[in-house]
Amino acid sequence: MATPLLEIRHVFQSFPSAGGGSVEILHDISFSIREHEVVAILGPSGCGKSTLLRAIIGLEPPTSGEVLYRGKVQAGLNPSATLVFQNFALFPWMTVRENVAVGLPHLALGGAECVKRVRDVIASVGLTGSEEAYPKELSGGMKQRVGLARALAVQPEILCMDEPFSALDVLTSETLRNEVVDLYTTKASPVNTILMVTHSIDEAVFMATRLVVMGTQPGVIRAVFDNPMSYPRDEHAPDFVALIQKVHALIMQHALPSEPAQPAIPVAGRLPVQSIPAVSLSSAIGLLEVLENEGGMELFELARHVDIELGQLLLVVKVGELLRWVTTPGGRVEMTADGSAFLAADIGTRKRLLNVALRGLFVFDFIVQALQKSANGEVDETVVLTEFALHFPRERPPRVLRTVVAWARYASLFDFNSARRVFHGLQQTPTRIAASSLPPLTPTEPKT
Repeated sequence: MATPLLEIRHVFQSFPSAGGGSVEILHDISFSIREHEVVAILGPSGCGKSTLLRAIIGLEPPTSGEVLYRGKVQAGLNPSATLVFQNFALFPWMTVRENVAVGLPHLALGGAECVKRVRDVIASVGLTGSEEAYPKELSGGMKQRVGLARALAVQPEILCMDEPFSALDVLTSETLRNEVVDLYTTKASPVNTILMVTHSIDEAVFMATRLVVMGTQPGVIRAVFDNPMSYPRDEHAPDFVALIQKVHALIMQHALPSEPAQPAIPVAGRLPVQSIPAVSLSSAIGLLEVLENEGGMELFELARHVDIELGQLLLVVKVGELLRWVTTPGGRVEMTADGSAFLAADIGTRKRLLNVALRGLFVFDFIVQALQKSANGEVDETVVLTEFALHFPRERPPRVLRTVVAWARYASLFDFNSARRVFHGLQQTPTRIAASSLPPLTPTEPKT
């Protein structure tokens, strides 16, 4: 058997935590990447996909384990790999031509060859005519084409992409996915092997010849399997749909419990620590409205009904579970009696019900108790952020804080003064409800 292009052997990755210890992000990751294939790494949010990609190409050395390139242990950055970023990462003071050529001075190329290579890759990604434009003059799709051209200009053996289409609108991302597949399948193309990270199961099945499915907390490999479908792929073909369902089932098996969630039981007077997903309450309420209209639904069916990526939908469902609004027996999302009561209530009753529910969650209980013990009825932001960093080492404390504040305001539990950066209690129940930053879940029209 030919030597794999890349071998990932028993890779572990840990980072320091705020408490002085460490948090494990990747646990015993092993798989290989062969030449002339498209490998997609996918899994739920927080499973370490991007961390794994950085370790594979040498941007961050693993805590333990090793990465082999053509049979030899890789030391430092792999010069045969290039990376296309999610956020474009273009130099704003450079033109398209200059951004594409930025990596070529490191190669032993003559001036004429550099000019030709830049011209060819710009043409290959459909940017001919925009060579002298600056990034501020480009759309999101054109910016990503520049990033792709810059990666292709050095003719890498391994083209790496870290969720390259997630910042784009649906139509633009669809176009670019097809164009990358065309580049890969064109014999004259410099693209040899592609390694991509994506949160979209549909995208992975559409593009990849092999899929690596990860689980989370810490990141582990759940499954690695080939995608035998030939290009071009029909998204409505039975084999395509069946493979999507298979991957959905693998991720659901890990992300959702097989039995309904049980109420949290305090230990030694302290509530168990539970992560707070970065999801608006209006999205969770929208989920209840969908379930009221449609009844209980399999997660796969629900994702298609509301046209939301599985990763984001899982977060919304997790919020529903935290608040005891939904339960997920066997991967089926069903509304509970508490969810029905909340949905049927008027605004004032909803706020009271939510107030009680939030007091049963660790992060909210911690702030409420801190406010009760405070001499002046205030708690400094740094106290809360430090506590969050200790208990949620895999998450960004400011993100947790923003979500907690939004939920607490909705429930009239406590408030936050953004100018003074302090939490404070509410003297009386406000009459207004804080507006959510995200729209509720709504069914979409059937796709044609």
